[in-house]
Amino acid sequence: MNISRRNFLGGVTGCAGALWSFQPIGLDTVGSEPEHGIDCVLLDLKSDCVLRESLHGYQAALNLLPAAMLSPRCRCRLAIVPAFGAMDSDMAGALSSSLRSGTHVLLESGAGFLSSAEFTAHQRMLDRYFDIAVGPPVDLWSGKFAGEAPVRHRAGRLPGNTHDSYAAIPYVNYFWPNQTKVRDFSRVIPVSASAGDVIAEVGALPVAWKRQTAKGTLIFLGSPLGTSLRAGDSEALSWLRLVAAL
Repeated sequence: MNISRRNFLGGVTGCAGALWSFQPIGLDTVGSEPEHGIDCVLLDLKSDCVLRESLHGYQAALNLLPAAMLSPRCRCRLAIVPAFGAMDSDMAGALSSSLRSGTHVLLESGAGFLSSAEFTAHQRMLDRYFDIAVGPPVDLWSGKFAGEAPVRHRAGRLPGNTHDSYAAIPYVNYFWPNQTKVRDFSRVIPVSASAGDVIAEVGALPVAWKRQTAKGTLIFLGSPLGTSLRAGDSEALSWLRLVAAL
């Protein structure tokens, strides 16, 4: 990989204003009463959040304090995991359980900033717990693959076979929940899954996916949106507003 986290952040400045006032999220305390009707949980995976600026972008846009875990004492409408690299089995299991219970889960990959070994673990975790397949990062600015095959496709749209379809294109084209373009300053993670729909592409390369479960919706972003939120990108803010209203 030939782009550093520091160089990437050089293109992202400013801070987004708050969009909503969600109810605050607190960790469980002994003797506390069960909580109900929480709108959104913003999960901070600490050292496993590999792009802290993305977390800060969601925090500013949602006017939320991050939480360290999903509380079993509350019902949450939306759970967001910004720029994650690793994810332990307890967290992955809790998110999967919440999804089945009706929580919408937004997973934002930070895999573009992982080592090869870390990326392999990231890849395996997504496949095991969320049935999502991801390929090595693609550098938007150089147009070069970080590996031979972009992704192990299992369903949905297939990306183009040449670099020309996405080389040097600095925008992610979303077409769900609305059509919009959000600039990406770094790498994107190609994505596929056994079920669901592509919701964003760079050229013909699928970089975001959603899958509807019986009650909740799983949303996977292979391009960090939080950094655009932190920069005050109006298109990113509009996109998140619509997702938060699901």
